[in-house]
Amino acid sequence: MKWITARRRHPLAGYVVVILALALFGVGYAALAPTAEQAQAQTLAADAPSQENVDDVDIANGEDIFNQTCATCHNYDGSGTYDENGEILRGPDIRGVGAAAVNFQVSTGRMPSMDPDAQMPRKPMAMTEEELADLIAYYNAQIRTGGPDIPYDVPGEAPERSSFEDEASYEAALEEYENEYDSYLEGADDTQMGMQLYLTNCAHCHGWSGGGGALTDGRWAPEIHDATPRQIYEAMVSGPGAMPIFSDGAIEPEEKQELISYIKTLQAEPDAGGIFDLQRVGQVAEGLIAWVVGLALIIACAIWITAKQRAHD
Repeated sequence: MKWITARRRHPLAGYVVVILALALFGVGYAALAPTAEQAQAQTLAADAPSQENVDDVDIANGEDIFNQTCATCHNYDGSGTYDENGEILRGPDIRGVGAAAVNFQVSTGRMPSMDPDAQMPRKPMAMTEEELADLIAYYNAQIRTGGPDIPYDVPGEAPERSSFEDEASYEAALEEYENEYDSYLEGADDTQMGMQLYLTNCAHCHGWSGGGGALTDGRWAPEIHDATPRQIYEAMVSGPGAMPIFSDGAIEPEEKQELISYIKTLQAEPDAGGIFDLQRVGQVAEGLIAWVVGLALIIACAIWITAKQRAHD
C-alpha cells in the first residue's frame, strides 16, 4: 500500500490513470461493438420492406427478376459492366446506389431499359408492385452495400384495383392511402419555404411550373407533375441522371416535405390555356410573346421596304 501511495503522488500519476482508463474503454468498445458485417446485416434488415407496405416478399423471386431484367447490364452481383478502360459498357455499378434509387427507376418505368445509353422517359412500370417488392428485398439482402433507403413514410403510388380480391378491400386501402397523402401534404405549412426551395434548386431545370426543360447533350429534365411524393423524395436523395443529389443533410426531410407540397400545388394549378400551351404560362404571356415577335416582324418589313425604295430612287 505504501508503494501505491508513494507513486500516487507522482506528478505523472494522473496522466497514467487517464491513459489506462482510455485504453480499457477502447478495448471494451472493440469487444462489444458490432463488426462491419454485423452492422451491414443489421442495416439491410432494417431497410427491408416493412409489413405495413408489403404483406410478404419472396427473395428467391426477386433474384429471378434481377437475373432476368437487370443482370445483363448491371452484372449478377450489381457491379456493372465496364470495358478495359473503365468506361461503362452497358450499365453502372448499382451496389451503393441504395434501395431508393432502385425503387425510383423501376416505379417510374425508366428501368429496365433496352438502351442504357439513352435517357428514358417516364413510362408505366414494367412489373407489378409485388414483383418490385421482391426485387428490392433481394437487392437489399444480397447486393446493396449502401445508399439511401426507401422513404416509406412518404406516400407512394395509389393502390391498384387488380391487387385486391374484392371492391371493399380496395376501397379501404384507397381511403387509407388518400388520408396518408393528404396528411403528408397538409403537414407542410410553410408555402414560402417550399417555393424558395423549388425556385433555388429545381426551377432552373424543371421549369418554374414543373413542366421540365432542355439540358445539355440532348438530355432533358422531365416534367414532374405525375411523380408521387415518394418518387420526388427518392429523386432528390439518389440524383438520377444529371440531377444532383440533395441528401437529408443538404435539404432536411422536413424541408423536403415543404418542397414536395409546393410541387403538388404546381401539379394542381389550373392550366391557363392558350394556343401554344407554353408550360402553363397562359394567355397573357403568350400575348406578350406574340406582340414582341409581331413587332419585330413589322420593323423588319419596314426596314426591308425602306431599303428597297432607296435602291429604286
